[in-house]
Amino acid sequence: MKSHNNQGRQDFLQWINELTECDYPKVELLSDGIGYCQIIDALHPGAIYLSKLNFMARFPDEYTKNLKVLDDAFSKLKIDKVVPIDKLSKCKFQDNMAFLQWMYNYASKINTFIKNYRGYSRRLEAFEKQHHGRYTQMSAHLIPNTEFLKFKQTDIDGRTFLKVESTKIQQAEEVIKELEIDIKNKMDYNWKLIYALDDLQYQRDILFGLLTKIDQCVQKNNDPTAIKMHNVIMEEPIDFSEK
Repeated sequence: MKSHNNQGRQDFLQWINELTECDYPKVELLSDGIGYCQIIDALHPGAIYLSKLNFMARFPDEYTKNLKVLDDAFSKLKIDKVVPIDKLSKCKFQDNMAFLQWMYNYASKINTFIKNYRGYSRRLEAFEKQHHGRYTQMSAHLIPNTEFLKFKQTDIDGRTFLKVESTKIQQAEEVIKELEIDIKNKMDYNWKLIYALDDLQYQRDILFGLLTKIDQCVQKNNDPTAIKMHNVIMEEPIDFSEK
């Protein structure tokens, strides 16, 4: 990585992906807790039970359970750091970025060069224990890119590789469908905003016309009340006046 002062989000994301053999596309997804837990697994072998993690977590309450496993490991190791479970589980960039930076600094102090940590194999081992060898799918970002697998470990057999490739494609298709639905919903919402704006502009024009007619009638009358009405109509709104 670059020097600490020049590191950005992509540098930290690349660091955790390379260390844990994950494929996190953005910092917010670290809220599932898996990447954080595997950093501790790499630094302190045996201190955390990966088999307790939900590798298919998709919702905040599931993320919370994974992060609780991380918090238990911190307590066991007597690490002087509070895991902000509530904040991290909400998938906010700022909270996860701050915690990822802390994890990087902690790892740098404990072990600058972590060698021979097989993150994906560790996940597969824990995942298969949970599901007793049945073929199920872990989250897509927990499966390394197929190109990465081709040149990485030689002990991943062809069958497992095909499972990974199939899972990656299927989950990518699911993500695309979710994005299409999200885009459609946002477009529908934008059209509603446009219709509401048109309606507001129409009402504004009607009210302006009425006020103009009232003002014209008031100007023809020198009655003090009429003059006050004219002044009220012509008065500039406070929000528009210069401060």
